[in-house]
Amino acid sequence: MADRRLLHVLGGGPWQLPTVKRARELGYRVLVTDMYRERPAYALADLHEVVDITDLDATLAVARRYRVDGILCDTTDVGVPTAAYVAERLGLPGMGYETALNFTDKARMRERTGRAGLRQVRHDAVDSLSGLQAAAAQIGLPAVVKPVDSQSGRGVTIVLDSSTLETAWNFAVNHSRLRRVIVEQLVEGTEVIVDGLVVDGNVMLLTIATKTPYADNPTISSRICYLSGEHFERIRPILEPANRSVIAALGLRTGIFHAEYMLSGGDVVPIDVAARGGGVTIYRHVLPHVSGVDAMSTVIRLAMGEPVRLQPSPIRRGASIDFLRMPEGRLTRIEGAEAAAQEPGIAALHFNVGAGDTVGPLLHKDDRPGFIVALAETSDAAVDCAERAKAHLRVFMGSTGDPVPVH
Repeated sequence: MADRRLLHVLGGGPWQLPTVKRARELGYRVLVTDMYRERPAYALADLHEVVDITDLDATLAVARRYRVDGILCDTTDVGVPTAAYVAERLGLPGMGYETALNFTDKARMRERTGRAGLRQVRHDAVDSLSGLQAAAAQIGLPAVVKPVDSQSGRGVTIVLDSSTLETAWNFAVNHSRLRRVIVEQLVEGTEVIVDGLVVDGNVMLLTIATKTPYADNPTISSRICYLSGEHFERIRPILEPANRSVIAALGLRTGIFHAEYMLSGGDVVPIDVAARGGGVTIYRHVLPHVSGVDAMSTVIRLAMGEPVRLQPSPIRRGASIDFLRMPEGRLTRIEGAEAAAQEPGIAALHFNVGAGDTVGPLLHKDDRPGFIVALAETSDAAVDCAERAKAHLRVFMGSTGDPVPVH
């Protein structure tokens, strides 16, 4: 019976809480594994074990011992190959281990998307500083240096001058479990996100969003705006065929994807493609609102081998994720959060920092102090909603008595 079937969820952190909760609402028992002894999802799960989600064989042993009926890893790349490996070894639904590696190793991703017939940036994967220096000389500057196996912008640097290559190397390699780095030609244009699902090889594009970068660190977004109505339909014919080719080239036949592209001079250039749901509540709040498809429930049912039927809304609605920025220094307190959260259309308001924490420089995505998720009928209305909520927020830094607006 469905209420006795067991889903294995890799990761027990805050971002996995909604998945565990939803799986139980769907009638499944849930086993959670994570490398840490104290994790919030343990309390919601029926069972839990302390296991590193990057350890293939240890995870397989636990899954086999509990005789799980399905396994998944969502919102984090590090466990995607493990879930695929275990599913493959146990004969459970999954994307396949080799396919998972295509989505989590950027060098493999570049190699395979190059076969999709899209414009490919000059690039090279290296395992030493000297290799990086030689590759950068061949590719030319400016270039992007990043780990081959990281996510959330960790370890990414735009290199404008060869004198900063060593710093970029150290930053990237220290965020790579494989100790490998990829250097890519910098592409100018508009960065977009495409989210969707694949069922039995049928690729369904659910949402399209544009990213607004920070001026002082263009590798990080200050806003992700989900296109609605005619804005969505205008750009869809450009992105949909290219995205379908990329997903096919990477081998995903069933599952979810979160893909980033650069629109440059009429070309669609793949930047990064993940076989997982997007973070910052994209998976939980944004996709269902914009597309009308409950992506989280769909992914759970796919992992459990259940049939699914996707019926997106005929007209896409709008959403905006606005990331918060605070001055650097010690945070004393935050004011206005309750009023901001109560603004109509606000689906989530989250802070990564609290009183007593230090706000540092914006080096990667996780350095952003928080975010606001706004949902509305149109993109413009969602942006306006987020701005109204943000206007309530004030922070006090250090010993100063003057409040500082959050921007």
